[in-house]
Amino acid sequence: MFFFFKKTLWITLFCGLGLLLHAQTGNLSPGKIAGVVRDAETGEGLPFVNISLADTLVGTVSGQDGAFELDALPEGRYALIVSFVGYRQQTLEHVRVVPGETTRVAFELLPMSLITNEVIVTATRKPQAARLAPASIGLVTSQQLREKNITTFDQAFDEVPGVVVTRSSGANVQAFSIRGASEVAGGGIGNRVLLLIDGRPALSPESGGALWTLVPVNAIERIEVVKGAYSSLYGSSAMGGVVNVITRNPSPESQTRVNLNYGFYNRAPKSTGYERYNDFYTAEMSTSRSLGRFSYLFDAGWKHNDGNREKSAFDLYNFFSKMGYRLNGNRNLQLSFNANRIKNDTPATWLSRRQAYSVADFRKDDYQDRRENNADPYYYALPNASVKYSTRFFYYHNYSKYTFDDDPGNDSTNVNFGKQVVAASSVRTQRLGNVSQVDWHPNERHYLIAGTDIKADKVVGLPDTVLYGEHEAISLGAYVQDEITFSKKLTATLGARIDHYRIFGEFQETNFSPKLAWVYQLKKDFSVRMLLAQAFRNPAIAERFIKFEQGGGLRFLPNPGLRSEKLVFSGEVGSKIQLAINTTLDAAVFYNRYNDLISFQQLSKPLEPLLYEVINLKKAVMQGFEVSLSQHWGNFLRANIGYTWLDASDVSEGRLNDELAYKVRHTLSASATASYGNFILNLNGRYRSQIREVFIYPGNEPGAAFILNAKLTYQLAGKHSLYLAADNISNTQYEELERYRMPGRNYTLGLTMDF
Repeated sequence: MFFFFKKTLWITLFCGLGLLLHAQTGNLSPGKIAGVVRDAETGEGLPFVNISLADTLVGTVSGQDGAFELDALPEGRYALIVSFVGYRQQTLEHVRVVPGETTRVAFELLPMSLITNEVIVTATRKPQAARLAPASIGLVTSQQLREKNITTFDQAFDEVPGVVVTRSSGANVQAFSIRGASEVAGGGIGNRVLLLIDGRPALSPESGGALWTLVPVNAIERIEVVKGAYSSLYGSSAMGGVVNVITRNPSPESQTRVNLNYGFYNRAPKSTGYERYNDFYTAEMSTSRSLGRFSYLFDAGWKHNDGNREKSAFDLYNFFSKMGYRLNGNRNLQLSFNANRIKNDTPATWLSRRQAYSVADFRKDDYQDRRENNADPYYYALPNASVKYSTRFFYYHNYSKYTFDDDPGNDSTNVNFGKQVVAASSVRTQRLGNVSQVDWHPNERHYLIAGTDIKADKVVGLPDTVLYGEHEAISLGAYVQDEITFSKKLTATLGARIDHYRIFGEFQETNFSPKLAWVYQLKKDFSVRMLLAQAFRNPAIAERFIKFEQGGGLRFLPNPGLRSEKLVFSGEVGSKIQLAINTTLDAAVFYNRYNDLISFQQLSKPLEPLLYEVINLKKAVMQGFEVSLSQHWGNFLRANIGYTWLDASDVSEGRLNDELAYKVRHTLSASATASYGNFILNLNGRYRSQIREVFIYPGNEPGAAFILNAKLTYQLAGKHSLYLAADNISNTQYEELERYRMPGRNYTLGLTMDF
C-alpha cells in the first residue's frame, strides 16, 4: 500500500509540474501590464510606488490602492523594476507583452526595517510582521546564531522564553517542550511540538519526535517559534506550538564561507575520579551563487565531540543544498536536499552522584547510528494581483541502528545481565507527502488561504519481538483560514482543519481543529492579541506497538487502538508594546487543558514479571504567564531578557498528587551583545528552577541551575573573523535529566572566513 501511494504521489508531482509549466504561457495575457504592489508586512496596497521597464524611459506610479498599469507597450519581453523609499527593490524579468491584451503581475515589497528577520510566515502561513501575529512568537536569527556559540540545533532555543530542552547528552534530546507541552519519554516519544523545515513537516513517523540535533545550523536563515495550539493549520503534534526553520536562500553574488573551530572541556572535579581529557572540533563550508535564472546553495559540515563524560561522544555529519530556478513571470521552482548522519554513544546514567562522569561497564559497548535524508521540490507563483499558489512535495527517510553488545568479548553487557533481550535493533522509516496551498486576496477586507496536507508513512522496527514490526499509515488533512480586516486597528483570523489518520488494518480516526484569533492595534506601537483554539496529537507507531523497552528492561502489551491526545481548550491573551524607540515589551498569559494524555499503566500483579500498557489516562492543566523585554542602543548594544512561569497540574481522576513530572516552574534567560570597533561580545545566561517530580529515578530530581556563556568575536581584514567562546563559565555541575551530568566549563577557539 505504501508503494501505491508513493507511486501516486510521484505521478501527481510530474503531472502537476507539467500543468503548472504549461500554465505559465496560458495565463500570461498580452497587451499592457497591470498589477498591484503590496506591503509584505500588512498586505496593504502601497501608493506612489515607482514601476518602470528596464533600459527604457517607460514608467508609472501606483495608485492609492497599490494598483498600476503600463499601456501601449510593443510586443516583447520586459524586465519590470519596482522601487519605493524604505523598501527592498524588486525586479521581475521576462514579462511577456503582446498587443491587444493584458499581462497581470503582483509584488510584495519587504520593508527595509523588516529585512532583519522581523517578518514571519508560520503563524498564519503567509508573510506578516511579528508584531501583528495572533500568537506569541519567538525569533532566532542567523545573526544571533553567529554571535553565540551554537554548535547543535537544540542549543539555539536555550534563551527562547517558554521553551525547555531536556538533554541526556550533547547528541541526545530527550524532550523539546513549549510551555510544558511535551513529555520526557526519550526517543522523541511524547513530543507535542511540530518541527517544520521551510514549511515541511520534519517529525520522524515512528516516534512522532524530531532528531533535533541533526538540523544543520550553518544553513539556517532564521527560526520561528510559534507558541500555542496550531493544529488548525498544521495538524497533529502542533499542540504546544510550531518550530519552523527557514533555511538560507542562495545569494545573488558568489559567496563562500568556511568555519573551523577547536575546543575542550575542563577536567572533571577530582572527587568524581574521572580524569580523561575530552575535546571537540568542527569543520564547515558553504558556497552559494546565482547565475541568471538559476541559483544554488551547498552546505556541508562535520562535528566531532568526545563528550564531557563517559558515553556522551558523537560524530555529526550534515549536508544541505538548495537550488532555485526562476520561470517566466512570478513563477519559481526550488529543490532542497538534506542528508544527516550521527554516530554516537548511547547515553547512560551515572554510577552514583559522586561518580557522575562514569557509567557501568555493561553500558560501554552501546552505540547509536542514525541517518536521515530528505528531498523536497517546491513550486510557487503569483499569477495575478489577487492569487498566490504553491505546492511542495517531500520525501523523508530515516534509518537508525542501535547496538547493545558491540563488544562480544565484554561479558558484562546488558544482554548477559538480562536487561536487554537482543544485541541490536533497527528502525527504518519512509514518508512521502505533499502540502499545497492557494492564497486568495479578493479585496482589502479578506485574505483567504486553503490547502491540503497528505502524508504516507512506512515504518519497520526490527526485531519485531522487541520493537513494533512493519506498519503503513496515511494522513489526510485539509485546512481553510480567513484573515478579516475589520478596520486599520482590528484584524480577526478564523480557521479550521480536518485530519483523517489511518494505520492500515489496525486503526483510523478523524480530528477537527478550530481556531479563532484577533489582533487589536490600539496604537502603532501598542497591540493586543487573543488566541482560542483546539489541537490534537496522533500517538506514534512506537507508542502503539512497542513490546520491550531496552534501556529499562520493561515489557509492554501493544495497544493499536490508542486514541489521539486532545488539547480541548487553549487560550492566550497577550500584548506587544513599544515602550520607547529602542525598547519593546511582550507579555502573555496562557491556559491549556489536555484530555486523554498518554501514560503507562502497570498490568502485572505483585511478584509477577513487570508488564505495562500505554493507555489514554491523564488529564492536565498547564497555565502561566510569559514576559520578554528587548532593548537596543544603536548598533552598539542589544539586550534581551525573558521569564516564564508555568503551573502544570495533573487533574486526572484517582491521581496520587497534582504534580506533572519534569515540568520546570521558573525559567529565565538573558542576553546582551555589544559592538565596539572590530570586536563583538555576547553574554548570555539561562536559569531553570528545580524539577519537583520525576518518574524514571525518583529521589534524583535535577536541581536549579544558572548557566552563563560568553563569546568574543574579532573582525579580521576583509570578511574574516576570529572568535573565542567560554560556555558554563561558572563550571556549574547540573543535570537536565536525572543521573545524566551535563557539560561543565568548556572553551572554543574558531575562525570564520568569507570569500
